[in-house]
Parts: sequence; structure tokens; C-alpha cells
Amino acid sequence: MGQLLIGTSAWSDHDPFYPPGTKPAEQLPFYARYFPIVEVNTTYYRIPNRRMVEGWVQRTPPSFIFDVKPPRELTSTPETPRGEAPVPDAAVAEAFAEAIEPLAQAGKLGALTFQFPPSYRNTEEHREYLRLLPELLPGFTIAVEFRRRDWLDPEHAEDTLRLLQETGLAYTMADEPQMGTGSVPPVYGVTNPRLAIIRFHGRNYETWYKFTGSSRDRFNWEYSTEELEEWRDKLEAAVRAAEAVHVFFNTNYANQGPRNAVRLMDMLGIPHPPLPDGGPQQRTLFDE
Repeated sequence: MGQLLIGTSAWSDHDPFYPPGTKPAEQLPFYARYFPIVEVNTTYYRIPNRRMVEGWVQRTPPSFIFDVKPPRELTSTPETPRGEAPVPDAAVAEAFAEAIEPLAQAGKLGALTFQFPPSYRNTEEHREYLRLLPELLPGFTIAVEFRRRDWLDPEHAEDTLRLLQETGLAYTMADEPQMGTGSVPPVYGVTNPRLAIIRFHGRNYETWYKFTGSSRDRFNWEYSTEELEEWRDKLEAAVRAAEAVHVFFNTNYANQGPRNAVRLMDMLGIPHPPLPDGGPQQRTLFDE
């Protein structure tokens, strides 16, 4: 059975989760009391300072895991012509790899998680770019999430999963509103036996295509237990098929992310301490 880790996308977006007066530097260690993993989003916008990454290592428990997004120059940029693949930038990849090296040295680096935008079409040019990723960032576990339906519709899903498997890339399953070409169906798949990822984006149909303003409004969604139960079979299958399964809630309005994560933990019988706003006392994930 694989290791199942549940957390949120980013740790700084959930203001009500933290006690009043919590300083930014205190948020990560506070978050790590409740969750064993986090997805780092800020690295998509800029390569982090190495000293900052060293601080992440120092402020988290020994078993804590970070999944990290590569910089957008390696995924897509406003300068990338619509529909074209990014140019493999070895210098950016090398700088990024050097910056996150402290996580790898500490055994706290999970995956490099590439998220491709809805403009990333299922073309041969884009498939070839996926094949280049292991060469661009050798030695890392690389995961891929698609945001365009033509990668995972009934006609193409099998070929897409086969491509990821052949290149050693981990597939990211997603729960999101099912509307238009800029969403993907919740197709199950484990393409790398080391890791499977599931990301919960909420089901807010009204805001899914609103790319202006705060992402907190776009991903505003409180999951019900019934909605999460739809994923139980896939979660259990992934845990049997992969060494590790990482689950992230990208619902970042107020403290929805932590609440949704804990709801899934309760559903699966995973112990956790009570959230700051109360709840039954349970042992922490780090007491083992």
C-alpha cells in the first residue's frame, strides 16, 4: 500500500486558518502541525531564493513533503504564441533545480508539478515537449496536469496516459467543473509507480472561466462528503498502484482548503489534530 498524503495548494492563502497575529514566517510551521504535505505555487511566478528554500526545510518536520511547480517559462508564458509549445530553456531549468536543491537534500521534495494551461493543445509538438521534460530536469519525479479536454476525452485519454507512462511522467488527476474545452474529465490513471497526484479545484461553474481578480473567488468551493466519496474508489486504487499518492485542495477561499482536506481525512479515517476552530482531539500525523 502506498503512502497517502493530503494537504492544500499553498499555505499562505488560508488567512482564517491561522491565529490572529500569525506572522508570514510562522505560517508554514503552523500549517505543518496539521498536514504532512503542501504544494508550492509561488515558484511558478519566480525562481525562489535558495535561502528561502532552506528556510522551508528548517521550519517543517523531517517527514514533511513539498511538491513544487516549475517556473512558467518552462510551462507557458504570455510571450509564448497561443497553441505553441514552450521552448525548452535549459538555463531556467538549471537555475530552478539549484534553487530547490535543499528540499531534495533533506528528502522533502516530492514532485515537480507541471500544469499546462487550456491553450496547451493535444498536438504532436506538445507531446514532444512532454517527452523532453525528463531530459530538461533529470533525476526528479515530474508530474503533469492538463487543463484542456482534448488530452483526456474518451478519444484521447488512453493515448495520453500511455505517453506519460512511456516517458516516466506522473499523471495528475483533477476534480473540477465539467464545462467546455478548458476542463478535463476525472479520468483515473497511475502512469508512474512512484507517484500519483489528485488535485481538487472545486466545482464552481460560475467562476471557472473568470481569470481576472483573485483566484480565491475562482476556486471558491466547499466540498461535501458526498462529492468526495465519488473519489474513494480512485483513491484506494491509486494507493494500491503507487508508492505515494499526493492529494491537494486548491480551494483557497478563506480556510476552505484546510477544511476540505480535513473532511477527506475524516472520510478516509486518517487521524489529524483538530483545526484551530475546534473539533475532536486526535493525535497528529507526526506522532508515529
